[in-house]
Amino acid sequence: MIVEGLQTRLSIQRIALSSPSVKSGLILASILVAAGLVMPGAAAGPRTDDPGASPEIALLRLGYERSLIESGLSPLKQQITTLTALEKQFADARDYDAAITARDERKRLQNELSRLDKELLLLQTRELSLQTSLLPERVKLPLEAATLSGLRLEGGAITGWSKAGASASWKLPALPPGGYEVMLRYRCGVAEGGRLLIKEARFTLTTAIETTLKGPEERSAGILKITDGAGMLTLAAQSLVTNNLMQLLGVELAPSSR
Repeated sequence: MIVEGLQTRLSIQRIALSSPSVKSGLILASILVAAGLVMPGAAAGPRTDDPGASPEIALLRLGYERSLIESGLSPLKQQITTLTALEKQFADARDYDAAITARDERKRLQNELSRLDKELLLLQTRELSLQTSLLPERVKLPLEAATLSGLRLEGGAITGWSKAGASASWKLPALPPGGYEVMLRYRCGVAEGGRLLIKEARFTLTTAIETTLKGPEERSAGILKITDGAGMLTLAAQSLVTNNLMQLLGVELAPSSR
């Protein structure tokens, strides 16, 4: 790397001594050297995962590879912007050789930027898959951890769902984004029931709360897409059959990709 750097600097000096367009040659050469310095770390191929590595170690590796690429994106974009300006500057000055060189280098870096974008997407997909694999079969949301509005925790159940808008909210435990089946355990009498709204940062899900004739039952409310795994998940009464929705006994999330 050091030898290559010295050779590059010598090449720049030869350009400055021999080119009739000394100033433009020096400017362009400096940009090309800077572009070359940006690329080696980002251009290096991703490390192949060790089949024997634990998911935790694999996640660390993927995060490191991703951070290396991300750290090189801003300098790379700056080089592309500078080369675009130089291409126009050289063309206006009718220094067409320098303009063509700037154009070719700009296109090369744009292709590299496109490649890195695809590589980042692949790394993020692999990270998400590993994060999901580390989750338990179900993620339990403790009733006692809920923030209640118009409700109360009583006898091991969240009760008092007597008005539309009454809600219970949980802060999610840093879940990876994705689809989760919302499992509800509740008791609902013959004269109770209605509809429940389940929402996260962006997406919502509604489900019918139906009579449980044989005591408490667990039922699936459907699959909710979670975009912010560290945000809030809220259950809110949407409509009531009479004067109470249910007695909520448990809430669990099951990763749908399992």
